[in-house]
Amino acid sequence: MLPIMAFECDKSGATYDDALMKMRLFTALALTFTLMTPATASHNFIVGGDRPVTVHLPDTLANPAPLLILLHSASTSGARLESYMKIAPVAKSQGLIYIAPDGNTNAEGKRFWNASKSCCNKYSQEVDDLAYIDSLIDEISAKTPVDPKRIYLIGHSNGAFMSFTYACKTDKVAAIVAIAGAMDQNPSCAPTTPVSLLNIHGTADKVIKLNGGVMNNNSYTSATNTVNTFISVNRCAQATALKKDFDPIITGAETTIYDYVCGTHAELQFWKIRDGAHKPNLPSDFAQLVISFLLKQSK
Repeated sequence: MLPIMAFECDKSGATYDDALMKMRLFTALALTFTLMTPATASHNFIVGGDRPVTVHLPDTLANPAPLLILLHSASTSGARLESYMKIAPVAKSQGLIYIAPDGNTNAEGKRFWNASKSCCNKYSQEVDDLAYIDSLIDEISAKTPVDPKRIYLIGHSNGAFMSFTYACKTDKVAAIVAIAGAMDQNPSCAPTTPVSLLNIHGTADKVIKLNGGVMNNNSYTSATNTVNTFISVNRCAQATALKKDFDPIITGAETTIYDYVCGTHAELQFWKIRDGAHKPNLPSDFAQLVISFLLKQSK
């Protein structure tokens, strides 16, 4: 070990003090470089306690980075919804932290989110999924920097119900993509900041009907009333309509896109798929479409 005070010169004329200073500078630079090196997929980690979920990190991790949460339908899983939507590769390339957690299991061994009275806690179990999702965000934030202004949800069916409920009751969500979902009739939804929404629903959905219905002896909203809730939240007005070929199986431009003009920075769109089913056929660029919508949104 070199003494702190040394005045003998080496052949170049430098003192041991000079050498020590260079060594300390090199160590500091190496540490700084290590801390600044972008995270990669090899740094994925697990959160969630007794409902563990893998946190997928992007190729390059911003400080802070947006977080995307995928919420599955009843009786399925995060992995199955991921295989349907193929969100992970696009999230990875677009810089999003990404998770696809699982709901609790009921007496039949089927997973669900305790999202609302109508969907889908069939056996009235004591499950606080608001707290669970909160805990996931907190755990991830403790390990890697999450941007609280860019937390996004994508949900299908029961997962869409859960997305609406979480956004309405926690005030943490910047934007939602909801497929084949709804809310309880007369929902309480008054976040203090706007929440952008891309709502996708098929006219031939026999599970969560476009015009509303009843599940678990409780009524749920029509797609129109669901959108109306967010018209109120985001102070939106008249929509422009255009046609799009979204479903690759249905012939022609089968989807009508209603794009609303809002009095806030939020965006509101309703994509109505003519003859679209509860699990619509998705185009090959679905993940890119929805992630592009989400990344434009911020609290």
